[in-house]
Amino acid sequence: MRFAFGDDWLSVRDMEPPDIESFVSYWHDGGADLDFLGIDLAKLGGREDTRRRFLGLCHRGEPKDGAIGFTFRLNDAVIGYTNINILGRPKGYLHVHLTDPSVRRRGILSAIFWNSLPVLADHVLSEYPIDGLVLETRTRNVGINRVVQSVGLRPARAGHLDEPDGVAGPGEFNVYELDAATIRALAAQPVGGAS
Repeated sequence: MRFAFGDDWLSVRDMEPPDIESFVSYWHDGGADLDFLGIDLAKLGGREDTRRRFLGLCHRGEPKDGAIGFTFRLNDAVIGYTNINILGRPKGYLHVHLTDPSVRRRGILSAIFWNSLPVLADHVLSEYPIDGLVLETRTRNVGINRVVQSVGLRPARAGHLDEPDGVAGPGEFNVYELDAATIRALAAQPVGGAS
C-alpha cells in the first residue's frame, strides 16, 4: 500500500529479510531509547535473537498463529515497522516503531495510522485466527499515545502490567483494544477521519 505524504511517498508492505538489519541495528546500536521504552534486556536478548525474531515476522502462510511484520518506507528508505504477535491468542498484539529518528515528529506515523492501520487490521482479521487487536503503550510515551488517539482510539484501560507483550518490561501502560467492529468502522472512514 502506497500513499502520498507531501512531496514524498509513504508505503507499507510485507516485511522482507533485506529490511531487518536496520531493525536489528535500531534495537542494538542505540537507535531505540531502551530505558524510555522500558525494554527488558533479557527478553530482548542479543543481536542474533532479534534477527531471528524479525526473520520470523517475514514468514507468510502457515501456521497462521505466530507473528507477522510490515515495513514502513519513505520513498525508497526503510523507516520503521509494525508487527502483530498472535501466538495462538484470540487477539493480536500490535507493535509500531519508527526506526529512523530523522522521520520522527513530522506526522509520518499519524499518516501511516490513518492510511494503513484500518486496511492492515482488516486484512489481518480476515486472514489470521484473531478477533481483534491490542496495543499496549507506555503511559509516559506521550507521542505514541497522541498518535493513537488522533485516529479516534481511547484506552480501554490504563494501569500496571506485569507481563506486557513483546520485549517490554513491567510498567504503566495504556491498553487500546480494537475489536472487529471498531477496525471495520475505521476502515470505512475516509482517509483522515470521519467527515
